[in-house]
Amino acid sequence: MTLIPTRRRPGPGALTVLAVADSVERVRLSVAMLDRLSWPGTTVGLVVVRTGSTPSPARIREETEGTGQAGLRVPVLTTRQTRRLVRRRRPDAVLLNCSGPLVESLSWSLRSVFRRYRPVVASALPALSVPAVEGEWLHRSRVDLVVAHSHREVADYRALGEKLGTRGEVGLSSLPLGAREAEQGTGRNRVVYAAHPGTPDTEQGRRHLLLALTELAAKRPDLEVVVHLGREKNASPELMATWHALLAEGRVGDRAPNFRSGPLADQLNRARGLVAAGSTAVLEALTHRVPALVLTEFGVGPRQGNAVFEDSGLFGTLADVRAARFRRPNRDWGERNHFHPPAHEDWVERLHNLHARALRGELS
Repeated sequence: MTLIPTRRRPGPGALTVLAVADSVERVRLSVAMLDRLSWPGTTVGLVVVRTGSTPSPARIREETEGTGQAGLRVPVLTTRQTRRLVRRRRPDAVLLNCSGPLVESLSWSLRSVFRRYRPVVASALPALSVPAVEGEWLHRSRVDLVVAHSHREVADYRALGEKLGTRGEVGLSSLPLGAREAEQGTGRNRVVYAAHPGTPDTEQGRRHLLLALTELAAKRPDLEVVVHLGREKNASPELMATWHALLAEGRVGDRAPNFRSGPLADQLNRARGLVAAGSTAVLEALTHRVPALVLTEFGVGPRQGNAVFEDSGLFGTLADVRAARFRRPNRDWGERNHFHPPAHEDWVERLHNLHARALRGELS
């Protein structure tokens, strides 16, 4: 088997870190984390575990562009091959950025590999991990370092970890949301609805949403109303089926939303505001300094991906959509939820300290 390609950064005190991902989102997160591990002497590498959500080679290349993994072949391996790779390469740390069950399977099975050496095992939580979920912690019961993405997540998972008696530390990182763009006072004439699979979860809800966007497009010819379907054209089939039904019924006039796919950032460069039921699309918009509106008509909770936005000041309704009213979050909520200063992040330092403990034989 071909060994994982790595990019070596010369310097003393070599450290080897292997990241394991199993989806497009976790590949994106993994390459961002590997780029943070840029101290001298570090060797980093990435593999993708073959699952039902395995991204294509083209998508993997797309996610690694502009990162330290750009131009390197990323192997797609079975779980057995991944275990063999760890045994052969003996990395100092393994980042298991996978689904909870796969993290649990790999972290437990790799214990048999840890006979002659002891790597640090870390695992990043899913995006928007609020409220803290007991199952996510239990899947990571054999992990040394759980990586969260906001002060709120860190506090909630530490409290839950103490309650459950888990042994892992919790460190703070950030989500890879793209570079901040300069504020633009003119030329922002686009309203973007970021579709979230499964929300709205009823035909009636999808109709109300699409008709509100259509009404906005009809009333405001100065605005371009865009429905962003995700990176793939078929990412929101239920929403598109409802749209085609409205077209067949003659409910849509000449002025209608435009449906787009591809990177969300492509739609944010001229956006006046973003509408969503929840999800990281809202965080990405705020990172690009685009005001947002988080809808409450379709529920508030983890399933809608919007529980994290409680107390943010971003909640609104379809009436706000029709009026093109968007909001900016309050500062206190932002610093507690994903918009902390980079200096607050401590997961890399914690990884260093855990590696030092591993070398002293202090990790069980």
